Amino acid sequence: MNATRRAPTTRRGGRTATLAALLTVLAGCAAPATPPPAPPARPPGVATVPTTDDADVICPVRRSLPPDPTPPSRILDRGELVVGVDPSDATMSHWDARSQRFEGFNIELMLAVARAIWPTEDPRERLTFKVVPPGQGAFTMLENGDIDVVATSLTATCQRARRVVFSNDYLDSGQSVLVRERAEGVPEYAGMEQLGGKRVCAGANTTSLAMISSYRTLTGERPVPVQALHSVDCLVMLRQGQVEGVSTDENILLGFAQMAPDTMLVTEPPRRDRQFCAYHRDENCTWFTDEPHAFAFHLDDGRELAAYVNHVLASPRTATVWRQAHDRWLAGHRDRGMPSPEPPTTVWPPPDPPPVTPRPTD
Repeated sequence: MNATRRAPTTRRGGRTATLAALLTVLAGCAAPATPPPAPPARPPGVATVPTTDDADVICPVRRSLPPDPTPPSRILDRGELVVGVDPSDATMSHWDARSQRFEGFNIELMLAVARAIWPTEDPRERLTFKVVPPGQGAFTMLENGDIDVVATSLTATCQRARRVVFSNDYLDSGQSVLVRERAEGVPEYAGMEQLGGKRVCAGANTTSLAMISSYRTLTGERPVPVQALHSVDCLVMLRQGQVEGVSTDENILLGFAQMAPDTMLVTEPPRRDRQFCAYHRDENCTWFTDEPHAFAFHLDDGRELAAYVNHVLASPRTATVWRQAHDRWLAGHRDRGMPSPEPPTTVWPPPDPPPVTPRPTD
């Protein structure tokens, strides 16, 4: 781009120059030559939501239907498995511009399912990926028959189990917070306990938003919950200074941190009675929810497929795929390894597990 050339100036008499200077000052007082910059635009659908005490604990689901080694006939007859994915989830199911295909931890597991159904064929030729809305928005596509399985970073909960069938838990995670990096290795806010009164963002219709809305710090302060249509919108707002934190499952936040090197995960744990670290492999745990991840299927028509996916997840070959995919996509995620399935259930929704007794505060 060519540089703009300034017009030459002509030196005039003192009186003319003084008058010109005075006019310039007056014009500056009346109308600034350079208006203040407009604030960065927020993504559509952003809103502050009320706080609540109704969602203190997520009711997790870690039980599913008994494994069945028989592939569903409707999937075999159709010759494809249609998978709902989130293209912005860098660790789990993002669209890779270089390879021009979907990549990620969930994609590797779905490839293992397709490989088991069609063992002599390229599994990618049998998978069709469709982008789905975040949170429970994908359930409508499942109910309409647009997809066979939801393979996003979906938490299996008792409430959601009334609407879909879940596979066995394939990844244990927990909710944490991403903040701006103040200095190398130093977060702007150390943890949830420092975010009382601060704007913390999560995707609409997610368990993450519900848990932010119900959080109280040890001193009784609450974060200000902000919802966006998608959690990646929260990342944009964090970098523009419109929120102080993004909160969702740590496996998602690890991907956001890769996308935005000026951000980092918080380093200090939440208050003691809000820690959920039974599935975390060391003491440096910032999780304040329990997030069993599972694939979701149609409540009625998806039961055969759910049972078959449970069979694939239980196979030694898939265990190898899981470890390799975890090393590649979730190396910084400190879970305790591939989850062992809970005893199967033939009743769906399964009975709610007994409530967890909160630990006393120090």
